[in-house]
Amino acid sequence: MKKLLLSAFLITFCAGFAKAGPFDAFNHVLNLIAYNSGGSKDGERLAQRYLDVLAKDVGQAISGGSYGVGGNLRISDLNLMLSLKVSYQDVATDNFIVRTSGETSITYPIIHAEYAFAERYDAIARASYFNSSALFGGGLRYKILVSEDEIYIPTLSVQSVYTHIFYSDGELGKFNAWNLKTGTTAFFGLIPYIQPYVFLTYDFMGLNPGSSYYSHLSARAQGFGYGAGANIKMDMLNISVSVSMYDNLPNISFGVFVGI
Repeated sequence: MKKLLLSAFLITFCAGFAKAGPFDAFNHVLNLIAYNSGGSKDGERLAQRYLDVLAKDVGQAISGGSYGVGGNLRISDLNLMLSLKVSYQDVATDNFIVRTSGETSITYPIIHAEYAFAERYDAIARASYFNSSALFGGGLRYKILVSEDEIYIPTLSVQSVYTHIFYSDGELGKFNAWNLKTGTTAFFGLIPYIQPYVFLTYDFMGLNPGSSYYSHLSARAQGFGYGAGANIKMDMLNISVSVSMYDNLPNISFGVFVGI
């Protein structure tokens, strides 16, 4: 097994890949493992490990920025808020699929929308198309406690957001992955010009390859995450920034949004 790990490491990192997309080496890495191991169980275990690591990093990348837009920044009776966010996810050192593609991170621009359709309830929708991948998602937020008069008492909410991605790029690879992020957020909404918040989440993630020798495998992961951020109020145009952590890897989300 140690010889197989070393051989796979050398093959993938010496293959000369320097692609623009983080998943360009998907088939390359997995098929080389199969070739080098002769389709053995050791090779399958190594491929499973690589897919598990990829599932975690992709899951955090596609769910980045799903917290932090809510609060009291709407400017009309429609209660609709649109946001353009960029989610930046550092990948693990043993994420050989992304690193062999020539990248050390996964970045997604995401259109994020929220609509207050009932008292204390917000509907959430997310969509993107980037680097041969299509992303969509949705969820629901419920405000447990609404604090309008006390600066030191936060507005507490719980929310759950599901995000799914389909990646397909010819011979380079094909897979679909998903993240279900559920948790609670505390907003401090009465601080002038800035609305800080903290959150704690629990994530379920999965990834199913649709190509390569190991298309029969699937990856699953789950665990706690946490983070903090702020909405900065600038009249009609507002800025949101958040940092979250999962498995000691940061996700940084930056966005601009308006109320309609």
